[in-house]
Amino acid sequence: MKYGHEYAELLASEGFPEEWVSSAISYRLLKKSIKKVQQELSALGLDASTLQHLQSEFGVEAPGDRTSSNFVPELWVAVDGDSGEFLDAHLTKETKEYFLRLAQNNDTLSEPDNRDSYISHGTDGSSISEHDQCDASVHASSADNGAQWAHVHLHTAANFFNLLDPKLAQLDVIQHEEEKRLETEIVELSTEVTALTEPAHLKKGKFKSRSDVTIWREILALYVQHAIFFSPYERDRGSRSFEKAKSHLELFSKDLVDQGLVKKFKEKSSRHAFDHFVAINLDILKAMRFQELNMEAVRKILKKFDKRTALGAAKSYQSEAYSGLFAKSVATDMCAAMSQQVVTIVPQLDDYSCPVCCDVAWRPIRLECCNTVFCIRCMIELQKSKAKCPMCRSTSVITADSGSIDQQRAEYLVKYFPHEVKEKQKANELAVAIDKYGPEFKKGPCCVM
Repeated sequence: MKYGHEYAELLASEGFPEEWVSSAISYRLLKKSIKKVQQELSALGLDASTLQHLQSEFGVEAPGDRTSSNFVPELWVAVDGDSGEFLDAHLTKETKEYFLRLAQNNDTLSEPDNRDSYISHGTDGSSISEHDQCDASVHASSADNGAQWAHVHLHTAANFFNLLDPKLAQLDVIQHEEEKRLETEIVELSTEVTALTEPAHLKKGKFKSRSDVTIWREILALYVQHAIFFSPYERDRGSRSFEKAKSHLELFSKDLVDQGLVKKFKEKSSRHAFDHFVAINLDILKAMRFQELNMEAVRKILKKFDKRTALGAAKSYQSEAYSGLFAKSVATDMCAAMSQQVVTIVPQLDDYSCPVCCDVAWRPIRLECCNTVFCIRCMIELQKSKAKCPMCRSTSVITADSGSIDQQRAEYLVKYFPHEVKEKQKANELAVAIDKYGPEFKKGPCCVM
């Protein structure tokens, strides 16, 4: 299947909004435009192989600045001031004669109103044959070294760029509009999740004892673990492709189902917020897909343009003025916003864990030496072994006591990690009993002898 047909089918079948599809790169029209550029160049004897030879050997300049709205691409070809020769460039005899007349005439040849019927005259009064005429207007100017620069204006190439550039501008507009819409959606989701993850004792009414903070914590921790849109690993660090992001999102969904996390929600509003969360991720994925399709279409059409014309257009589209489509992804800003405004709303256990046991730091002992927080049980063990601070190697461990407990942090842990604190407290009590009654001690149900 040819790429143009495949591209059109993908645009029609991926569920993109109609305005997106109408603004997408017109691959087939651009391909037809390339044929016209080829015909124009062929009329000058400047086929792709000839231009490639000129570029590699004699420095033919490719189309230049495209920032002007009236831009007409041109070739600058150096010819000998006396003979008009291209120094063994593989041109046809007729083309060499054509440029010889240009080299002998330093006056700029004006562009007539009707290019199809115009005939220019050389210095010897002979007319340029109909065979030498084409849709390109050509003039010559002197160079300091005695050579002549022949300027070939390529009007059909201008038509190609006039088809491509407005589409790139429309794609930029779509990208900015989608970013704004998604930013608004993320802020709304942030507000929803904030309300849903309040500690139970802060809630009012009959749902006071119900809180989904633990479930949301597990869901968002799983979301971060799957790194759907960006890889945190050195071997493939950076934004993922659409296919990889889609695969990671599917794995995230599978793990959610396997762990039954969504079914554990106590409030209906949590399910609505979760659906909103999923919808935003799917929208980001869709924007990535649309962008990748258009980027690939641009890459292929410019490659085809350069292959058939050797004009080197792809380089000019890598400049700063046209880097928006290639250098920026919708997912970049949106995932950053998702992390800052949604993921960080729900406190994660890793941010409040003891660096020794990697469990919740209950009861939290804060050392003055490096401001690190340890759980009280690990601190007791460090004091028993007369160890130094694991983080900064200071002797402040020995002086730590009940006055070193961070009460404010302790209250925070009780609010946002009630289950983890409860389990850690049980573990601490068991450890104290083992210290007191020996390693054989096991906590069990009470019995009367």
